[in-house]
Amino acid sequence: MQLAHHPFIRSVEETIHHFGMLRAGDAILVAVSGGPDSVALLHTLVALQTQLEFQLGVAHLNHGLRPKTAGRDAEFVAALCRKQGLECHLKAIDLNTDHTSLKGSLEDRARQARYYFFNSIAHKRSYTKIALGHHADDNAELVLMNLFRGSGPLGLAGMPPVRDQRIIRPLFRQTRQQINDFLQKFEFEFVVDETNLDTRFLRNRIRHELLPDLQQGFNPNLVDTLNRTADVFRSEHNFMQQAAQNAFEHMAVFQNTALNLSIASLCQLHTALQRRVIRLAVAKIKGNLRRITLQHIDSALHLCSHGRTGQRLSLPDGILVQRYPHDELCLCKPSNRSSELAAEYETDEIPLYKVAFPLSDLGTRLNQIEDLNITLVCQHVHPDSIGIPTYTGQNAAFFDMDQLTSPLGLRQILPGDRFRPLGMAGTQKVKDFLINNKIPREKRRRILVLLNQNRIIWILGHRIDDCVKITQQTRNVLKIEIKSCSTIL
Repeated sequence: MQLAHHPFIRSVEETIHHFGMLRAGDAILVAVSGGPDSVALLHTLVALQTQLEFQLGVAHLNHGLRPKTAGRDAEFVAALCRKQGLECHLKAIDLNTDHTSLKGSLEDRARQARYYFFNSIAHKRSYTKIALGHHADDNAELVLMNLFRGSGPLGLAGMPPVRDQRIIRPLFRQTRQQINDFLQKFEFEFVVDETNLDTRFLRNRIRHELLPDLQQGFNPNLVDTLNRTADVFRSEHNFMQQAAQNAFEHMAVFQNTALNLSIASLCQLHTALQRRVIRLAVAKIKGNLRRITLQHIDSALHLCSHGRTGQRLSLPDGILVQRYPHDELCLCKPSNRSSELAAEYETDEIPLYKVAFPLSDLGTRLNQIEDLNITLVCQHVHPDSIGIPTYTGQNAAFFDMDQLTSPLGLRQILPGDRFRPLGMAGTQKVKDFLINNKIPREKRRRILVLLNQNRIIWILGHRIDDCVKITQQTRNVLKIEIKSCSTIL
């Protein structure tokens, strides 16, 4: 059977047409590592080149992470391109010294470096598309990874077959087994990257351990199942994103480098759309959504629903969100941010973090908040197990759990904050309480407070509110212990 008529080639061609990946006259830069997936992709596109009327070129990046074998891979790709008569773009970097601005894990930085290289070559040499060798198994693995990380619908949608009308994945519907069978049928050579077998990486553990166990013990068609699930999430995400885009365009007003949103219009939307509109606004000002978490988005929404005029919070990379008069939310990236901050409380620009605790059965819940270098250990205990109640201390506090609603909120202090210190009849300003307890001004700015339905119930490391104290009628006790935090004590 001729290569161009093989069922694998025809299936990939169908995928290309279904997702509108290519048009006649496109110039495609194929990312080829030398591994089985990218080699199968290259041979497939070569077979379809004349019929679909596009041009091909190849890009290969040596990350400098495998000195013994990376040179071999580059030579293999170069030889493959010479044999096919294709333009080949090779580059070697040292990921540990080059691209020092890249952030994240080694895997993240390597991926960012690859995309930077591919986009650079595509721009310089006028390639209209960049083709990647990701396939159905890759997508299933990504869905599982995102599930473990607690991702929302976008993460569970997996990888898109087409991104920004530029990045395409022609093998999107092919399985790893189909790719290997295709390579074996035509005796196509490839190289093996030994790091793909290293189970220190989460993706490799999922690939070589978890996914086979799940297929054997629960669902032999799990890859197909996860891809169908991702298709559903992707479709619904696209629908929701379009609705959010329409709402955003209706309420957003641009002023120089700032963006204003109508709080009244925003609050009329469902919470799911509110979050997406805020994400769109942040992406517009920041240029991307890196390091933006759900907690950041919800903090901005909290500013809309409960904030006061002038109150503000800061997001990663210098993004400032402030509530303006006339019910407007302003997002900007000040050129001199330090001059914008309040003198007395730098933390008037606060995010609100969620703190969940066990609801019924006796148990423990960890709340790790990396931005604040703090972990709160929430433990549901029986009153009889704690003896004489200790209401508060530097590292722990005990609360009447039936007076609380999960999740609690955690933030730094705002001007005007008040609470009712344990044992007092009336309320007191948090600032006055700290001054009376001789807490230095520089430490006051870093104090954290715990909230129950927007009411302060604990100044961490100091005093709980009288309304949540343990009494003789208390049936369930919540113990919250502070771990790994040096900024609040």
